[in-house]
Amino acid sequence: MYEFTEDFRLRKITKYELDGVDEREDLVVIPPSSKAGPCGSNCLFCYLRQNPPEMIYKVSFHDTLNDPELEKRIAYVSEHYSELWIRVTDTAGNVGLDEKRIESLHEAGLDEMQISLHTTKKEKRIALMRSPLAGRLIDLLPLAAETFRIIADIILTPGYNVDDVGEIIEDLASMGVAEVRLFPVGVTRYNTNVRPLTKEELIFVKETALDVGKEVGIKVVIPPIFKALLGEFRLDIKPFEIEPEIPTYILTGELAYPELRRVFPRIPVVAVKNEFFGGNIGTAGLLTGRDVLRTVERLPEVDLGVVLLPELMFYGDRTLDGFTRGELVSRILVEKGYMVESALEPAEIPRLLEKVGAL
Repeated sequence: MYEFTEDFRLRKITKYELDGVDEREDLVVIPPSSKAGPCGSNCLFCYLRQNPPEMIYKVSFHDTLNDPELEKRIAYVSEHYSELWIRVTDTAGNVGLDEKRIESLHEAGLDEMQISLHTTKKEKRIALMRSPLAGRLIDLLPLAAETFRIIADIILTPGYNVDDVGEIIEDLASMGVAEVRLFPVGVTRYNTNVRPLTKEELIFVKETALDVGKEVGIKVVIPPIFKALLGEFRLDIKPFEIEPEIPTYILTGELAYPELRRVFPRIPVVAVKNEFFGGNIGTAGLLTGRDVLRTVERLPEVDLGVVLLPELMFYGDRTLDGFTRGELVSRILVEKGYMVESALEPAEIPRLLEKVGAL
């Protein structure tokens, strides 16, 4: 899997950077560029509108289809990497999409479009996305699905698309949509508009969606974060029966904690509570420096030990609350005596422990 960057390069990406969903190996994702204009929406669930004010990682309210050079970038990939499957992501289709645009994207070489759809009911989509333009996409969807392979993302939001999820999937199948991905809404302590799904609602959505999807012949994807909220997330690896010779701790988010305990039964795994975001946010990729340091404070002081952090919590060289990697590493080493390593995938941990002489 690859991402086509703004400087016309291909960057290898992992499934952990794409919501943890298994993807085809020849996939290239075209993300929005810096020239992409606003999304035209004000979604109730938008993560950008419920971020802590102290967060340093700022993202504009853009939409990939609102990019004047999108066709140029697609055509470049199509010409120079014709063996790759080209997908556009990060779009709600509320701006920059009509019949002519569908044609121009097709002529440029686009294969697949991943749309933040959420519902097939026009009135509910308009209310959920708080945009008068949000209803137009429903009429365009059959043509888009006839031209490209369409993936419909649904952010499951109580009151808007949970109770009628089965009917929504039936509608999508009738329109020719190939795949549906279901994501429970993320709610931080800064969001007062929506609430998280209950466990009963999660179970209802999963069972209904899979049953209806099988019946109407549409692919339904239950991502890892959905499974984690149900306590069903499993990594496709056997437990590592390794036991470090020096004090070692694996720090992770609350959602991955149960599975990492299974995979590393002889190493203490510590769940880091995300107080920076609050709400139901428990993914390892949204951990912050202050939450990690607060957790490390409770660990015993040692002459020499190892703390393993998730690599996904670093955005470049910084955490979302502004700690550089070097600042975090030095504070943990000086204050508590632990070397710090970071792993992108759990399978990397044995190699990292061997590298630092912990095994």
